[in-house]
Amino acid sequence: MMVIVMKSVLIITKTEQSMTPLKELMISEGYSDAACANNAETAEELVRGRAFDAIVVNTPILGGGGIDLSVELCRSTRAGVFVLLKSEVYEKCFEALEEKGVFAVKKPVNLTCFHRCLRTWEISKKRLGFLEAENTKLKHQVEEMKIINRAKFTLMQCLTMSEEQAHRYLEKQAMDMRISKLDMARRVLSTYEL
Repeated sequence: MMVIVMKSVLIITKTEQSMTPLKELMISEGYSDAACANNAETAEELVRGRAFDAIVVNTPILGGGGIDLSVELCRSTRAGVFVLLKSEVYEKCFEALEEKGVFAVKKPVNLTCFHRCLRTWEISKKRLGFLEAENTKLKHQVEEMKIINRAKFTLMQCLTMSEEQAHRYLEKQAMDMRISKLDMARRVLSTYEL
């Protein structure tokens, strides 16, 4: 069974006239779930209500700027943030934006370049997902080790066992009872700890 994942995008741009081509561009890139805003307040409200895979800020937006908003959205969301800048603005601030994790794109937008930026973000996001999953797994393992070590220490204190004896005791009891070493450690702790 094939699972279809709809990628979502928030497009922030001043006018409806610029909204339509950006929406069409993002749909062509596979972002079929599009939300739109024309100012920072509306954009921030939308971001508080849901998660987006990508955010496109076409500067300037209503109320001014859009650069500070793009930096804030990059800091406060997990979305890839792409800010579209006029040439003269791009030359002044693209390095500072990219240091903060924002993809700066010069207007008029080169479609090939924009596609590459999106693909780079998507690949990086997948890699980050793998790393986060590994990190979560390692955190669980560390927590399990802490519980098992605490149970060993408890056995050493309460039953005057050596560390090796406590280790063997936990393993043997877990095997005999057909439970995990972690579950056995929890049982020891619930029995001996006050």
